Formats: sequence, C-alpha cells, structure tokens
Amino acid sequence: MKENTKIFGFANGNQTSYKLKFDQIEETVVGTTSGKALFDFLWIDTEMFRLIFIDIIIAFGGGDIEQAVKKAAAYVDKNSYLTIYIASFIDYLANGSSEFITFLGSDFIAPEEGSKKYFEKFLNAILVSIHKKKTEIKPLLDEIIKDKEGSLPQRFTKHREESKLFNFDFVTQFDADNGITVYPLETIDDVIRFDIMLMLVNKIKLKPCKCCGEYFIPRGRVNSEYCERIMSGETKPCSEIGAIKTFDIVHKDDAIHKAYITAYRRMDSRQRAKLITKEEFKEFGKLARAERKKCYNGEITLEQFQAWLDEFR
Repeated sequence: MKENTKIFGFANGNQTSYKLKFDQIEETVVGTTSGKALFDFLWIDTEMFRLIFIDIIIAFGGGDIEQAVKKAAAYVDKNSYLTIYIASFIDYLANGSSEFITFLGSDFIAPEEGSKKYFEKFLNAILVSIHKKKTEIKPLLDEIIKDKEGSLPQRFTKHREESKLFNFDFVTQFDADNGITVYPLETIDDVIRFDIMLMLVNKIKLKPCKCCGEYFIPRGRVNSEYCERIMSGETKPCSEIGAIKTFDIVHKDDAIHKAYITAYRRMDSRQRAKLITKEEFKEFGKLARAERKKCYNGEITLEQFQAWLDEFR
C-alpha cells in the first residue's frame, strides 16, 4: 500500500462503504448496499461525467479549488463511484499529481504531455476509461446472474486470470478505534472489485429492470420487476411507468388497448389542465377499464367501445 492512499473500503453488514481522505475535500464516508453503487454507476450516462467534469473545470478556472469543490457539492453523494471520481479529479486539479492517472487504472491511456488540446484529450481519455470499465463489468454481472450454484466466489478466486476485477487479494489494515478491517484502495479497479467481493459474500440478489434493462437490487418485495431510477426523457421512475410500458409493448398491435390508452391519455391531459377534477379522471378510468373488459370478452364491439370513449371528448 502506498503511504498517500486516499480511499479506504470497509464493510458493515451488507453495506459497502468508502472513506475518502483527499486533501481538498473534507474527510467523508460514502456507501450503500453492496453492489448498488456499482449498478447505479453502470446506469449513469458516460456523457454526464463529461458535463460534471467540465462544470468543475470551469469553476476551478474561474476561481480556485474552493469554487471547484462548491460546484462538485451538487453531484457528490448521488453515487459512491461518482463521488470517488469527482474527489480524485479535484485532487488532480489541485495538486497536478500522477496519482489520478494511477487511480484510473492500468487500462487508462493518457495523451502525450504537452500535445495540442492536451486537457480536452485528457478528459476524453477519462471518458473512454469509464466506458471500458462499464463494458468489462456488465458481462461479469451477467455471469453472476446465471450462477445458480454459488460457485462464482470460489471459481474466480481460484482462476483470477479470468478478470482482474475478480482478484480478491487485498492488503488490509485493522482500525482499532472503530473495530473494523479497512481495505486501502488505490485504483477504481480496486473499488469495483471490493464492491463485487462484498456483493458475493453477502449474496446480494440482483436482476435486470424490465423497463430500462439495467441491473438493480429489489427493495421490499424480492419479486419487484422495476428499479427506482428515472430514465432520460421520463419524469417518473421505472417502478411507476414500467408496468404501463410493458403492457403497451405487449399490446402494441391491440386495437382495443390502443383505443383505451388514447382516450386515457386525453383525459389525463384534461385533468392536468384542470378541465376535469382528479375524482372525475379516476371515475373515467374505472368505467373505461370496465368497458374495455366487455370489449375483450366480446360483449361489445370495438366500434361500440370507441363510441363510448368518444363521449368523453
């Protein structure tokens, strides 16, 4: 372990936590259920990192490191990995050291020093590195999902060459003050493999969201099919819109459903514009579902169902 290591991982039950000790940022601890930060990291659009880094660079260039820290405050704690990347990046801006390059991992390819538009190239190289991490992690999670016998921890510990992210050999320290074992982590690869290790140890259940397709840890009901994230272009999380979207896909060629959903959305717009009350909208939904059921059962024709819906224009 290097003396200037600034990231320390530790476990608390099924929680994975990271203590950050960077010069420019107040010592802090970030963490969540083992694996969750990893799944959320995969979900974050890589271009969001670009925007965040540019915001921080502009704040740093227009003032000093304190301005950069203030700008970063809006983004930290949204995701453990995002916070760690930001803290490491601010430390790089302040100190100009090579530690940030080390942190980015062995597959990071830095542009030639002093080359034209060096900083722009450097930022692009960071984003390429982040994308590579995501590309490498996803197949490993696919393997974990397929593993029904719980043999992955043993298999990857025995055959570490399958992936550096499944090499679970760590240097450890004992924190006597807090009574915990601490893992000094020097690179983002260390951070990821530490999280994966605890996810396997704690037998965390993961599944792909049926709406956005990204992995998540079911909360509450273990048979939950949708995550709590809000996809780009949406205003509600997958847990609220997933069932509707899935139903729409299944019934995309269903004329009865199309007639119903068109009228439902029309009435929803009227309710949002306060042309009708919420109670009137709920009553319409209840009646429309009953009429739709009649149509599916052959009690009324599609034309009769459509005529009934048209009465609510």
